[in-house]
This record gives sequence, C-alpha cells and structure tokens, in this order.
Amino acid sequence: MDIQFLFGFFAFCLGAIVGSFLNVVVWRVPRGMSIVSPPSACPKCGHRIRPWENIPILSWVFLGGKCSSCHQPISWKYPAGEAAVGLLFWLIFQRVFSTGLPLPTALGWWWFAGAMLSLARIDYEKGVIPNLVTYSGMVAALVLAVVFPYGRPAIANPADLNLGCVLSRPLVALLLTVGPSVVATRLAAAADCLFGMLLSGMVLGSANWLGSMALQSWRRRHDKADLPAEPLGWGDVKMLAMTGAFLGADACVYLLAGGALIGFVVCLIQLGRRKATGGIWSSLPFAPFFAVPALLWVVLGNWLYLLYRLCAPIQY
Repeated sequence: MDIQFLFGFFAFCLGAIVGSFLNVVVWRVPRGMSIVSPPSACPKCGHRIRPWENIPILSWVFLGGKCSSCHQPISWKYPAGEAAVGLLFWLIFQRVFSTGLPLPTALGWWWFAGAMLSLARIDYEKGVIPNLVTYSGMVAALVLAVVFPYGRPAIANPADLNLGCVLSRPLVALLLTVGPSVVATRLAAAADCLFGMLLSGMVLGSANWLGSMALQSWRRRHDKADLPAEPLGWGDVKMLAMTGAFLGADACVYLLAGGALIGFVVCLIQLGRRKATGGIWSSLPFAPFFAVPALLWVVLGNWLYLLYRLCAPIQY
C-alpha cells in the first residue's frame, strides 16, 4: 500500500477524532465544565453515549442520525464538522509530505489547527478566548520544539520563503553553532518557538495597550461612556502569542495583517447593509477572521509570498 495514502488516511481519521473532541471543548470550556467528565450524553434525553455510538462520522451514519434511546434526530452538523477537520488534517499532511518537511511538523500544525478552530468557534458564539486553549497550546508548542526540533521549519528548511523563517533565521543560525549538534538543535528550536511567542504577544499587546489609552482619553474628553475600554481583548493577544509559538514570528506578521483585512471587509459589508449597531466595534470577534489566514498558512504557506509569485511578471 502506498505510504502517502496510508499516512493520509491516518491523518483524516485523526482529524475526525479531533473534530469530535472539539465539539466537547467548544461546548464545555466556555461554561467552565470539565472536558473529560461527565461522559458525553444526548442533550434531549440524557442517554449516556456508549463507545460504539461515539465513533466519528460512522456512528451517526449507522444510527441513522438519531439517538439510540429517544430516537430524536442528531444534527448533521456533528459529522460534517468531524469530516471537515479530518479533511483539514489530511491537507496539512499533504503539504508536509509534498514539501519534504519532517513528519513531526504535522504534529505541531495539527495541534495548532485544532486549537484555532476551537478558539474561532468559541469566540464567535461566546465572545471569549479561553486561557485553557491558548496556554496549553503554548506549552505544547514548546514541548514539541524540544522533542522534535526538526519539526520546526526554521530548523528543517530556513531558506524556504514560503515557510516564513526570515525574522528568526539569524537567531537560529547563531544557536546552531553553540555546543554539540544535538543540544544546539534543540536549543535553537526552543528559541525559535519562544521568539515567535514573545514577539507576537508583544506586538499585539503593545497595540492593545496604546489603543486602550487612546480610547480612555477619548471617552473622558467627549463623554462617550458607550465606547469600549480596549480595542481588543487580551485573549486575542494570547491567541497570537500561541500562533507565534507554533508557526514562528514571521507567520504572525502576515496572519495579523490578513485577519485585520478580513475583519475590515466584514465591517464594511455590515455597515453597507445597514445592519450594524452602535457596539459593532466592541462586539466583533477577531478569532474567526484570524483563523482563516492561519489555517491557509498551514495548508498552503505564506499567503503573501504566494500572491507575489502569482502576480510577479513572467521573466523571459
């Protein structure tokens, strides 16, 4: 059997399992509930879902889309979401395989994709970005960097502009010359992770702090008590720091620009349709807009570099 097909099938199955788990995360985490206890149950009759009834996609098909106890319909959105995450994991694997990156690269990108999907859904539905997801993501990124240093594109292939390793390249090159190669490689990978995390958090955190000061000054001078206290939530800052930990500092520069552009376009559309309210700027969630270019990054690469290659004049 073809090794690419085998690993691709594994990636899809893993993604479907993660997609099922994300349904639990999105429902329970914003409500302060445990993600492991109690076991999943039918929301209509309370029937505890047995293991064979909880197989992603397949169980829904075999049960005819109904609960085995009360026979009430189960939304098709559950298997559709599981299949979508499975497809996303498959696409990430295909990119890693086709570009010759080490397979551990997929581990970090899979974790990041799952975290971003959950954050986007939670922020859209509840307007919050849970620390449980962002902090655990930062820790996971650092652990993976130390255990699988060549899973970091900055270590495996720093010269590829499509991977976005320009900002951290001098630091990584310097640390690779320090001590034995095994130690130096792990140190450089950890530094690339921490550099991306800190720089990304500082950039957006500084912008949020300065914006908060400006808004407070405007509220005092113009007696606008309905204005938001800050332009962003600090959860957005932590989300960008988590992104930098997984993808590096370069990625955050492009993804922040892409997310801001998408959010700006959506705002214009809402205003154009005259459906916006006075609190549109304070209530608009940022995570869903940021997730779009972030997931495109792990599937396709540096979107701005790809756009440049597409639009660059043909050289004869």
